Amino acid sequence: MNQLPTRADIDEKYKWDLSAIFDSVEEWESEWSAVYDRLGDLREYEGRVAQDGEALLRALQLFGEVLRRTQRLRLYAQLKRNEDTENSAHQERLHESNRLDREVTKVTDMVRREIQATGRETIMQAVETTEELEVYKHLLDDVLQMGSRARSSEVENLLADFTEVIESPTRVYSSLTNNDIEPQSVETPGGEQVEVTGVNLGNYLRHRDRTFRRRTYQSVYEEYAAVKHTIATAYADNVKAQVALADARSYDSVREMAFNKPSYPETGLHIHLPVEVHDTLTTAVRDSLDPLHQYYERRKAILGLDELKAWDLDVPLADAHEPTVAYEEARDHILTAVEPLGDSYKNQLDEFFASQRIDVYETRNKQNILAYGPLSYDTGSYILLNYQNDVRSMSILAHELGHAMHAEYLREAQSPAYATGTRPIEEVPSYVHEILLAHHLLNVDDYALRQYARDRLLDVLLGIYGSTLHSLFTHKTYRTVEDGEDLTLDRIEEIYTDLLSEFRGPMEIDTWAKRGWLVGSHGRLPYHFYQYTLGTAGALRTVEQLLDGTVTPNEYHDFLRAGGTVRSVEAFETLGLDIQSREPFERACSVVEKYVEELGVIE
Repeated sequence: MNQLPTRADIDEKYKWDLSAIFDSVEEWESEWSAVYDRLGDLREYEGRVAQDGEALLRALQLFGEVLRRTQRLRLYAQLKRNEDTENSAHQERLHESNRLDREVTKVTDMVRREIQATGRETIMQAVETTEELEVYKHLLDDVLQMGSRARSSEVENLLADFTEVIESPTRVYSSLTNNDIEPQSVETPGGEQVEVTGVNLGNYLRHRDRTFRRRTYQSVYEEYAAVKHTIATAYADNVKAQVALADARSYDSVREMAFNKPSYPETGLHIHLPVEVHDTLTTAVRDSLDPLHQYYERRKAILGLDELKAWDLDVPLADAHEPTVAYEEARDHILTAVEPLGDSYKNQLDEFFASQRIDVYETRNKQNILAYGPLSYDTGSYILLNYQNDVRSMSILAHELGHAMHAEYLREAQSPAYATGTRPIEEVPSYVHEILLAHHLLNVDDYALRQYARDRLLDVLLGIYGSTLHSLFTHKTYRTVEDGEDLTLDRIEEIYTDLLSEFRGPMEIDTWAKRGWLVGSHGRLPYHFYQYTLGTAGALRTVEQLLDGTVTPNEYHDFLRAGGTVRSVEAFETLGLDIQSREPFERACSVVEKYVEELGVIE
C-alpha cells in the first residue's frame, strides 16, 4: 500500500529548521519562564500606567515586548505540535503557550483599561509632552476607540480564564479530524492501494477515472458523516460561545465583534472594518452568479456528463496529462512569476526559499491542512505545506509565500506595534502571487503546463464564489443562534443545502454534496471567509495595474509596508479599490466570466 511517510523518511532540506526560533525545548521553557516573570514588571504599573508621560511610555514598551516575545513562544509551540499532532509533549507545550497567552491577556487588558479610563485628552497631552510617545500615537488612538468594549478587571480576567473553555469546540473538531478520522484505503484504476486523507483528497479528485474519483470522495465523506453529530455539536457549541462572548462585550453581533477583533499577529491594534462591507460584498457576488452557473454548465459539457457531481468539480478540463512539478521546479517558476514586483522583491523571496522555513511534504500525523504560514515579529513566517508535486500545490505554495513576503516587508518597515497585517487586506499579497504565477505559466513553452495553469487560475478566481458561499453559511448559522433558535444538525444542513442550491444551480445537490460543510475551516475564528473574497478582488485589480504600469513595484511595496498604520478601507483605496461599493466585486465576477467564456479555447 502507498502509505504516508514518517517525518524521519523526509530529507532534512525539505523540513523546516526551527532552531532560529528556539535552539531547544529547554530554551523555549527558559523563555516561557522569563516572559512570565516579565509580566510581573508590567503588573507593577497597575494604577499608574498613565500617571505621566514617562510611566505611559515605559508601560507601552513593556506591553509591546511581552506581546512580541509571546508571539515567538506561540509560533514554536504551534509548529512543533503541527509536525506531529499525536505527540503528547508537543500538545503539552502548546497548552502551556496558551496558558501564558491567557495571563498576558489579563495584564495587557489592564494596560488598555487604564489608558481608556484616563481619557483621550489627557493621553494625547502626554503624547505631546513626551517625544518618544509619538510612535505610539496610532496605537493609543486604537486603544481609546475600543474603550466602549472594555469591562471591569474582574470581568476581563474571568473572560481570559474562560478562553480555553470558549475555544474547546474548535479543539474538539481539530482532534477529531486529525486524530480520530483514519485515512481510508482506496484502490486505484491500476490496482494500487492508496490512503486518502483530507489533504490529498483534492489530488485524487483530479484523476481522470470518474469511478475512482467517486470512491475517494465517498471514502473521506463517509468517515466525516459517521461523526457528523459530533461535528455539528462542536460547531454549534462554538457558535454559542462566540455569541455569548459578543454579548459580554456589548457587540450587536458576532460579525461586529469579528470585524473589530485584534489584527494578526497581536500587537494591540484592531481591525475596524465596517460590517456594511460584508453585506455589500455578499450581495454583489450573489447578484453575479451567472458566470459560476455558466462554468458548471461548461464543465458538465466538456466532461461529457449528464449530471455534475461533487467529485467532478476538480478534474482538470485540460486535454493533456497533468504535468509533475517537483518542488525545486515550483520554486523556479514562482521566482520568475514575481518579476513584475521588482528585483529586490524577487531577491528577498529567493532568500526566504534558502532559509529553511518551509516544511514541504505531507507526513503521517502532520497537521491535516493544505498549507498555512504563521509568524512572529522576531522570526518572520514559517510555512507548513503538504506539497503534492503538481500545479495546484505550486500555486498554494505561491499563496503562502505571498503571506511570508508581506511579513518580511512589515518587519523591515514597522516597529513591533505596527508590524501586523489587518485581516481584511492580508489575502491580497497571497492572491497577487497566485495570479502572477498563472500569468507566467500561461506563457511557458510547455503545452500541458499552460493548460493546467489556466485551470488553476480559474479555480483561484472561482474562489470568490466559494468564499462568499461559506461566508454566508457562517453568517446564517450565527444569526440563527443570535435570533434565539437552536442550531441543530438539521438546521445546519438546511442552511448549507439552500446555499448550495443557490450557488451551484446546474448541479444535482445530492446527499454527498450536502455533506460538504463537514470538511471545513471550523477550527478558524468566525467570519474569516470574507477575507478571501476581498483578497481575490484586490489582487485582480492590483495585478492588472502592476502589469499596465498604473501601480509601480515600489507603490505595491509601500502597500505591504503600511501594516497597522493604515485602516483596511484606506489600504484598499491605495490600490484603487473602494470596498464599500459593489464595483470591485462585480468587476472580479466579470473577470471570471471572461475566463469561463474562454474554456476549451486553449493555445
